Amino acid sequence: MDRGQADKQEGKAILASLPSLERGRGVIWIPTRGVLETAAFPLKVTFDSSRTPKRGEKVQDTTLKPLDLGRLKERLSKVEAETKANDPKALKAEIASLKRELAAKTPIAPAINPKAVDEAYQNGLAEGLARGESRAKAALAAVESRLKDALAVAGVSIASLDSPMPPPLSRRQVIAPPVRAVRPTAPLIKANRQFSGPQHRVLRSLAMWKALGHEAPTREMVAAASGYSPSSGGFNNLLGSLASAGAIGKPMPGHVSLLVDEGVMDAAEGRNMLLSYLSNPQRKLIDALNGAGDLSRDELGARTDYSSSSGGFNNLIGSLSTLGLITKPAAGYVALSNWAQELLA
Repeated sequence: MDRGQADKQEGKAILASLPSLERGRGVIWIPTRGVLETAAFPLKVTFDSSRTPKRGEKVQDTTLKPLDLGRLKERLSKVEAETKANDPKALKAEIASLKRELAAKTPIAPAINPKAVDEAYQNGLAEGLARGESRAKAALAAVESRLKDALAVAGVSIASLDSPMPPPLSRRQVIAPPVRAVRPTAPLIKANRQFSGPQHRVLRSLAMWKALGHEAPTREMVAAASGYSPSSGGFNNLLGSLASAGAIGKPMPGHVSLLVDEGVMDAAEGRNMLLSYLSNPQRKLIDALNGAGDLSRDELGARTDYSSSSGGFNNLIGSLSTLGLITKPAAGYVALSNWAQELLA
């Protein structure tokens, strides 16, 4: 009864009044809050073990089921296992152990097959040699073509280059320097209407095509039968000089006609002139195409032992197409031109 809540007399009165309170009512006394009042308390809705039995009420004996210790232990063991599995300390320890095992294992290098390595080396070497040979042949063919063109302008044949070299001079021999003749800038046509050897070949090529029914053959046809490249400077100079002399005409662009009498070159000689101009790789492709009709690039490569995707094979196809000897009737296919078939038949 301190802190001004109630005095002793009033407290005794409150205690004395408790038995007289209605069921469910009581006194609330909270000295620190200044609460001292009578309030109603709700009845319990759950089991009330402190309830006094009513008059005449029989109390039922309740028998509890025995505990299943085995099942309880099993559930507890599961809870213990889950707790241990999720324990951060245990997880860290397991991770550290796995890292140590991983570091202890050394990686095993894959086994090397010496036979496979040697086979790959040999295949690469063979492919490299084939490509090098193809490129070298194409380069030599280009050099040979340019040499023939240059010699044609000079009026010299390749055969004349095979003459033996003169014996070396002794130190005591004194030879006057040769007097070089001045080459005229006019076309190489003699005053008595006689032509040079290269000019004769062009005229005889025209005569041959005329005998075969071609009054105005193309530049490619004339060049092929006379052993020249149709786009070379030497062949262009020969046509220019013959046109200036009135020996040939140009009835239409890209075509040439014969205007003088000239000995006829037979087809065999024209064929030999063409084949002598071609390089061995070019002749190899021409021989495979002769009489074969349209061939795919892959089939032509297989017949001539070339890879259809190699640079050397593409260069050969390009050079023969420039000469007008082959055509491309469809995508991926090649064939001899009509006049080449006629000349090589």
